[in-house]
Amino acid sequence: MKRIIALLILIISIVSCRNESKKSNTLNSPKEFDFGSLRSDMIPVKSSSGQLLYLPVYSNVPYQIDTTMFDMSAFVAIHNTNLLLPIYLTQVLYFNQDGKLVDDFLKGSRIKINPLVTRNFYIPYEDKSGTGANFIIEWIADSLVSEPLIESVTINLKPNSTVAVLSQGKVIREKH
Repeated sequence: MKRIIALLILIISIVSCRNESKKSNTLNSPKEFDFGSLRSDMIPVKSSSGQLLYLPVYSNVPYQIDTTMFDMSAFVAIHNTNLLLPIYLTQVLYFNQDGKLVDDFLKGSRIKINPLVTRNFYIPYEDKSGTGANFIIEWIADSLVSEPLIESVTINLKPNSTVAVLSQGKVIREKH
């Protein structure tokens, strides 16, 4: 009787795993979506044709008063939340805590971000820009669009001492 119960449990487990793997494959398969099916009588909550944003990134965080820094890696995610129109990144500048330019990610070019697309910029673990490190990000659009979501995730995934910080950009100038 114990063998039959054990065999039934094994069979149920195998069948469950197969069903789960089919579900997860379905979730990763992109599908076409008709944005025209969404209500068109709604207006965007916040619209703009361009902004300059300040975004903090905590590259190194002190964990013992004035003696040791906790190093962190970070990435900046710029999400175009507009359903129909692209936005363009014109500046992605990274500064250390002393306000000195560390990196110009675009180097004079501009990047088009299509609707619902996200662009990421990475700061490595080895970076020593400090607790006041930050990005200045400028984006523009050809017409009014919904504001993009611009945030950073700063993280250290060491065992027994994982730290993560989420920051959102603050608009400091707006294009009219």
